[in-house]
Amino acid sequence: MKMKKIILLVILAINQNIYSQNKLLKSDKLTTTDSVKIIGMYPKWDKNKTYEKYNFLITDKKVVDSLIESVEYGDNTKNEWEQNTFSIILTKGNKEVRRVSISPALHHAHTNGESYKFDVSILEKLAQKYPLRYKWYEKEFKDEQQFNQFNSEILKQEKTLYVSKPTFIYEGSFELQFPKNEKFLHPKAIDDYLRPQIEKIVNGKKFSISYIANEFNLKNKDQYTMTINGPYTLFKDLKDKNSKKGEWIPEKFIAVIYEKE
Repeated sequence: MKMKKIILLVILAINQNIYSQNKLLKSDKLTTTDSVKIIGMYPKWDKNKTYEKYNFLITDKKVVDSLIESVEYGDNTKNEWEQNTFSIILTKGNKEVRRVSISPALHHAHTNGESYKFDVSILEKLAQKYPLRYKWYEKEFKDEQQFNQFNSEILKQEKTLYVSKPTFIYEGSFELQFPKNEKFLHPKAIDDYLRPQIEKIVNGKKFSISYIANEFNLKNKDQYTMTINGPYTLFKDLKDKNSKKGEWIPEKFIAVIYEKE
């Protein structure tokens, strides 16, 4: 009898796990749903505002909790996307914690790299009850400290939906042009040659070496122009006689701020 009870509990646990995996808005990042908003919005690049009719904003904690527990996706389906998708975004303290893309025309939800059937009428009902019109603007910052100072103030404003933070990984970039020869037969050989030199200079800071198949590289087959991303000290201190160094291009740190109209 005890063995049967254990087996039953295991089955129930498995079924509960499968069931919870179908919850569209569940997020491991949410230990509490205080200050959580659920935002539905068309993408800012869609000038035709194709799915503006589905926009919604939910701030009521009871409704937020109910939707997190109740909104589900269906069976796995063909991995198709449409050009202008619709996003459901969960924010906490006006910072994005989860985003799910919806293709309304296909009746698909996209999560974890897969597509699933989704009942688009859910969006219609939410938009009717909790309508939203939004606007957005971009703001450039010189560094992360300046952004954080701005961000701490903007996040307090009631009209703020959320802020898309710039990626503060590299200070900028520059190019190094190498001749194609026996020593530098291909971009990997150049990477192997450069990497030890760069690692000594950056002292643990992040950097990248890449070969971009742009128009110049494709047309000029007798050379390889490599793009180097990293700190300014790398540009200043890297002295390489085998290559021609381009100009330093500072990284642009641009945030996108979304607000209610």
